[in-house]
Amino acid sequence: MSLPSVFKQLQDFDVNNIEWHRMGAWPTPVKVFMCLVIFSGILISGFLTLIKPAQEGLQRIQAEEIRLLRDYESKAFQVTHLEAYQDQLVAMRQAFESVLRQLPNDTEIPDLLVDINRMAEFSGLQVGQLSIGNPTHRELFTEQPLRLEAIGGFHEIGAFVSGISALPRIVTLHNYSLQPSGADSPTEVRLRLSIEVKTYQYRDAAGGKS
Repeated sequence: MSLPSVFKQLQDFDVNNIEWHRMGAWPTPVKVFMCLVIFSGILISGFLTLIKPAQEGLQRIQAEEIRLLRDYESKAFQVTHLEAYQDQLVAMRQAFESVLRQLPNDTEIPDLLVDINRMAEFSGLQVGQLSIGNPTHRELFTEQPLRLEAIGGFHEIGAFVSGISALPRIVTLHNYSLQPSGADSPTEVRLRLSIEVKTYQYRDAAGGKS
C-alpha cells in the first residue's frame, strides 16, 4: 500500500461516524492504532490486577524476611553470650544484696544514732543534739534524716566527716552549716556544726520495707 493511498483512506475516515460493526473496512492505520490501544489496555489491566499485587506481596515478604533475619541474629547473639549474661546477673544480684546489707532497718536506726554519736565524740566533737527527722518515702527507698549539732575545730570536723564514710551503714551528709561557737581555745577556733545525716531503707515492689 502506497503512502498516498494511506493518507487518502485517513482523510475519508470519519471519526465522528465510526461503524463498529464494520471494523474490517477501517483503514489499515486505524486498525493498527486500535490494536495498539487494545493491547496497551490489556497490558495495563494485567499489570494492575496481576503484576502489581504480586510485587507488593513480594516486597512484604522481603521486609518480613529482613525482620526475621534480624531477630535471628539478635537471638543468636544472646544465646552465644548467654553464659556471660548469667554471670553478670549473678554479680549484679550479689552487689545488690551487698548494698541492701548496708541499709538499716527500723530496729537498727537507734544503733546508727549511737554509732554517729560515738564517731562524733571519737573525732573530738562536743555533741549538742542528735535527733531523728521525718522520713521521706521514695519509689524504691525511704530517706531517713538524722540531725546533728556539735562543736569542734576544723580538724575534729574533718575527722568526723571522714569517719562517717567508714561506717558499715550507707549514710550521706547534707545541708551543713558552720558558725563561730564563741568558745575558742587559745590555739584553735571552735565552730558550731549543724549537719543533716541521711540513711536509706529499701522498699520492695509491694511498697514495704526490707
